[in-house]
Amino acid sequence: MKKVNYIGLLLVTLLFASCDLDKYPYSEVAADEYVKNASSVNNLVLGCYNSLHDVMYYEWAMTELRSDNGRMYATGSSASTTKLVEQLDQGTIVAEHQWVEEYWNSCYATIARVNNAISYLDVVEDETTRNQYEGEVLFLRSLEYFNLVRLWGPVFMVTSKVPSDVARDMQRSTVEEVYALIEGDLERILDNGMLPERMADADMGRADRNAAKALLAKVYATHYKSGDAKYARAAQLCKEVLESAAVGNPQTGADLVAYNKIFDITNEMNKEIIFAARYLSGNVGLGSPFGNMFAPVNNGANVIIGTSSGYNTPSDNIITAYTMRGATDKRLDVNIAQKYFNSTTQEWVTTGNCRYCKKYTNPVSTQYDGESDWPIIRVGDIALLYAELTNEISGPSADNLKYLNMICERAGVSTYTLADLSNRYDFREAVRNERRLELAFENQRWFDMLRWGTAAQTVNNYFKSETFYSEYTYVVNDIADWQTFLPIPVSVININPDIAQNTGY
Repeated sequence: MKKVNYIGLLLVTLLFASCDLDKYPYSEVAADEYVKNASSVNNLVLGCYNSLHDVMYYEWAMTELRSDNGRMYATGSSASTTKLVEQLDQGTIVAEHQWVEEYWNSCYATIARVNNAISYLDVVEDETTRNQYEGEVLFLRSLEYFNLVRLWGPVFMVTSKVPSDVARDMQRSTVEEVYALIEGDLERILDNGMLPERMADADMGRADRNAAKALLAKVYATHYKSGDAKYARAAQLCKEVLESAAVGNPQTGADLVAYNKIFDITNEMNKEIIFAARYLSGNVGLGSPFGNMFAPVNNGANVIIGTSSGYNTPSDNIITAYTMRGATDKRLDVNIAQKYFNSTTQEWVTTGNCRYCKKYTNPVSTQYDGESDWPIIRVGDIALLYAELTNEISGPSADNLKYLNMICERAGVSTYTLADLSNRYDFREAVRNERRLELAFENQRWFDMLRWGTAAQTVNNYFKSETFYSEYTYVVNDIADWQTFLPIPVSVININPDIAQNTGY
């Protein structure tokens, strides 16, 4: 994977990709000398998509690792990388944290690419094509700002190419201002019909109307509360996505893509996937690194060829959550491996560091060159979000129970009746539990807990119950609410000392 180091808001060189989303590696070209027509603007747009690779490289660490789903795999190591993982795992992050800075820079690098692409849209003569390109990049910018505002709170709002001397003096915008930008851009995409309902097969993976609707629904659900018109609009948007021909208008679990087929590298961009970060193996510079990152250390190529880091190790807590749901839950074996076969000894390895996140771990010929796409929004997410929102608005009903149960049916676990979930609280708890099991290791858990206001409490309860933490020679302390936000990287504050740091850092 190509890694580029950007510095805070300076957002340095504006590069782009001359490629399809998962076909060829991007090249670095001087945009001003190249962008003359719609084809070259299309390359700029594709470069924005490819920029997601750098974002996703650390997003799991900002989300899953900080939740009760994933944890560090070992204790007692003095390695610098282990310390970075430990801080994120235990909420003891410092402003100098390298991965936090890398993630921040990658988000803003993507935003910079988007703003660069927007500045050249006038060369696209066909209005429909121009609107589509603009809609796509506005979607991507909205996605990045949505993650930034949830992880950091007030952040810097950059909507055009900004000279470095101006960027140095910028201040953080308020949470309300950032949400206004996100919502305004997504509403504009939908109100003006900027994106097709479904992309042509040759363009599969580019954001379409369903992706914009689903993202706006998630934004509204996060920013507003039950009783607000936009909270109700979020439920309506979810329903529109679920009833669309593009996702097949499922009515039961049998209408959904089988759970193990959702992530199958021979079944990419199936009807379950609304939007994903796409990867391509084959030594073309677009392979997924996550198989090697997540496979257990010292596995002797029995899990995957090459270096393995053991990152994002599944917790006892998430495994227990699956087993409590029932031995028939099909999602456990898709998401988590608890052992692996040693071809040399002809024995199963069931002790030590044998547990790993399996969802993205497929065979590779070259390390860090996997094929697995990373789903960012999918049908299971939106079905459960619809059930959650409508329950908060009007309580349990046959309609929202249908969408909860279809996820249960696909998973092979017991379904519910209205008698089982007769009130908002019981229905709420069922949906929340199902979201955790359904979307494990897809970077959704932390954002869900933030939306529900349960992040600190859930993590603290997890620290007390997880046997792993009792192995420490020191106490793993509870986190406070301020620790649910990440620190502004110290490199950004060094550029402008007047920037306000988040509370506690």
